[in-house]
This record gives sequence, C-alpha cells and structure tokens, in this order.
Amino acid sequence: MGAAKGFAALAYDAITASGSSPVTGNLGVSGAPVSRITGFDAGSAIKYGIDSGSPYTMRTILTQREVDALVDDIDVRRCDAAYPSLSDGVTLHPGVTCLSDSDASLSGRVTLDAQGDPNAFFVIRSESKLHVGDEAALVLANGAQACGVFWQVSEQVTIGKQVDFSGTVIAGEGIVIRSGSTLVGRALARTAEVRLDDATITLPVHDESGRPGTCSHVQ
Repeated sequence: MGAAKGFAALAYDAITASGSSPVTGNLGVSGAPVSRITGFDAGSAIKYGIDSGSPYTMRTILTQREVDALVDDIDVRRCDAAYPSLSDGVTLHPGVTCLSDSDASLSGRVTLDAQGDPNAFFVIRSESKLHVGDEAALVLANGAQACGVFWQVSEQVTIGKQVDFSGTVIAGEGIVIRSGSTLVGRALARTAEVRLDDATITLPVHDESGRPGTCSHVQ
C-alpha cells in the first residue's frame, strides 16, 4: 500500500460527507485543494490536498501514483475463480476472484474464508461497476482480515445502506457509501470523488483477537 496505507479516503477531486460520517485515518484529494474535503467535523481527520504545505506538498499526488501502481499489479494477476456477481451464501477463498457482469453486484451475506491463514489475501476484480446492495454483509472467516482484502473496480462503486463491508476499495471512478454503512478498510477513487452519506470508514489495524494484524506480509 505504501503511502496510501494511512488514508481512509483518497479521491481525485473531492471528498464529501453528510450526516454523521466518522472517519479513522487521513483524507486526501490528489487533484484539488484541501477545501474540496467537506462535511467532516473539525479535527476528526487530517486532510491533505495539492495546496498542502511542505513537507506534504506532493503527498496526495504521490499517493495516488502508488494506488495506480497497485492497480497495475492487480490487473495482471490471473483469475482463480469467476462469478457473474456475488450473491447470498457465496464463499470466496484466497486468490483473485473476477466478476463478469457489466454491472456487477454483491447482495446478501458473502463470506471470505482464509482457511486458517491470517496472511491470506483476497482480490475481487470487476472490469465495470460494483453495486453492494442494502443490508449486505461481508463476513471474514477463519483468519481473514480486512487489510488482506482488495476490491479493484474499473468504474463506479456504490455501497448501499446498512452494509458491513471490508477491504481496500479502489474505483476507477467514484465511490459512494450510503447511510448506516461501515467500511473497515479504505475508499480510494482514482478519477472522481468519494461521498459518504452518514457512513463510517475505519482503517484496518487489528485482527479478530484485537492484536495488531499481520497483513504487512501480504504481497
């Protein structure tokens, strides 16, 4: 993750929040000034933009480049499993899962099973959009950790209402997280905005036992 590791949300042109949208982690825009990060309580997060002073002048631009490099790394990996979309009852195992629907979705309760390996990584890749339905839940089982989950979506990502979601979400366009939803991970939008509507983002820093996670080994 490099410099992106400390960002709860990174966007190109704006990060906006409405209602109560607490965030644990930094906020940054790589193509706009800090004033384009709006709606967050003062002091709730450290904000960076292209007008940040030294030594942070280029921080968001360089971080976005690291996100681009991560996408390049993900995109060359072969698919270990393939689904049109993800629906209730589906269990994914470590490796790369590819979604083929032109408007991919996730609904119901979907499980990521690490099979006892706390360093297991999961990549879920969509060449189009991803829509996570209202009240969906992503369940981390048998050692799976949020810091080992990566969603690489070429277009828009929309996470519906009252969703429990995990992982680093990378969107080629924008990311919207609707009311009552929680993301344990990161929202990284490469060419558009991140929008929170009464939603929460928390950086993934602990495993299920509450001890510091071991995902630094994930490659």
